[in-house]
Amino acid sequence: MPTADDFTRPVEWLPELAYQFSQMIREWGERRYRPVRRKIDEDWREHRLVEPLLKEALVDLGINKALWPSEYGGMDIPREVLGTMTAVMSEELGRLDSGFAVSVLVSLWPMVMIAVEPHRNQRLIEEFAPRFCGEELYVGCNAMTEPQGGSDIENLEGMKGRTIRTTARLEGDEWVIRGHKLWPTNSGRMADLFGVVCTTNPSAGEEGMAYIYVPADAEGVRVGEPYQKAGMAADMNTDIWFEDVRVPAHYRAHGPGLDAKYFRELITLGNIATAGFSVGVIKDTYEILKRWVDERVVAGKPLKEHSISAVNLSEIATAAEICTHSLYMAARMYDHPETYGEPWSEKLVAKTRAVSLFCSDQAVHCTNRAMELMGSYGYSREFDVEKHWRDSKMLTLWMGGRQLDMIEITRYFFECRTL
Repeated sequence: MPTADDFTRPVEWLPELAYQFSQMIREWGERRYRPVRRKIDEDWREHRLVEPLLKEALVDLGINKALWPSEYGGMDIPREVLGTMTAVMSEELGRLDSGFAVSVLVSLWPMVMIAVEPHRNQRLIEEFAPRFCGEELYVGCNAMTEPQGGSDIENLEGMKGRTIRTTARLEGDEWVIRGHKLWPTNSGRMADLFGVVCTTNPSAGEEGMAYIYVPADAEGVRVGEPYQKAGMAADMNTDIWFEDVRVPAHYRAHGPGLDAKYFRELITLGNIATAGFSVGVIKDTYEILKRWVDERVVAGKPLKEHSISAVNLSEIATAAEICTHSLYMAARMYDHPETYGEPWSEKLVAKTRAVSLFCSDQAVHCTNRAMELMGSYGYSREFDVEKHWRDSKMLTLWMGGRQLDMIEITRYFFECRTL
């Protein structure tokens, strides 16, 4: 009998490590997360349930160790399978809860700037790796979005970093950071280390863009209260103010031009992860709906046997199949720069944005279709479709949302010069 695992993953592309991670997360999720999933929505402010589960995923399962060299206790996932591993982890976690999934993987996201070949920063690895590879929970946060320009920061091809308002000035051997960020995943009291997008000179464009690490307990860091959102309760989002925060000069990831260059890789990996979360949502919705249409009898036969239902069910199965293909092709492109181009290239950013856009749109569409088929039951919290429905909308909003996705796709494929 078909299950969500029958949607085609290109098995010849998946290393054994990916299978191991997939099964590990699946087993843990069924045992630990799924039984409390419905309670997570009430835990948006305190994270009394979320924080221990986050520790289990990041520390006990070892996800926080993924990027770091083995000499510091890390897993040292090879660069040539990192995209595929991101796809697998995001899909499996997304099946459970896309809000929790983003909280887990964003802990690693800022570390890509310094921990991944060919742009490792050995000095910062020596300082941060032991914290992420330790026995205590240590959480990363990627602080990008600002009140003034929103997703302009992610629109590097168009804005070139000119709209960044969080500033960093060098005084002696320290950076002094001042600015206001909002909405980062894991902000508030969850984060231990911020990766902060800032500028040393707004008029310098990408040359002035800086990526600087700021410990959450540094003097001058202040966070607001969590936002209560329609969904994504496991993802804590707050305002962050940096009020003349001083950090060592070597806390900058790389330097002028390079920070902007490798920041594009964050966008590419973020696109792959978003597609993975979306695939996870679609597949879990498929599993919920499959049970429902088997058991629900209308006019003497199962709901799935009615042609009007079958047409809608085919949309969900098709989306799961095609989105899975797209996800793993995007991951393969990341893993093979010698064939598809560097992950910080305009080409890879645009192509992975296309995958992210398509998959996230399909997650919204499929959860909506499932609710229509289930009627009032789909709107009930008892069946979890409404949770995926609420959560999946956020997948189309972050990192510039659908609009920036479409602009960057068009900009690349149609060679636009003024967008």
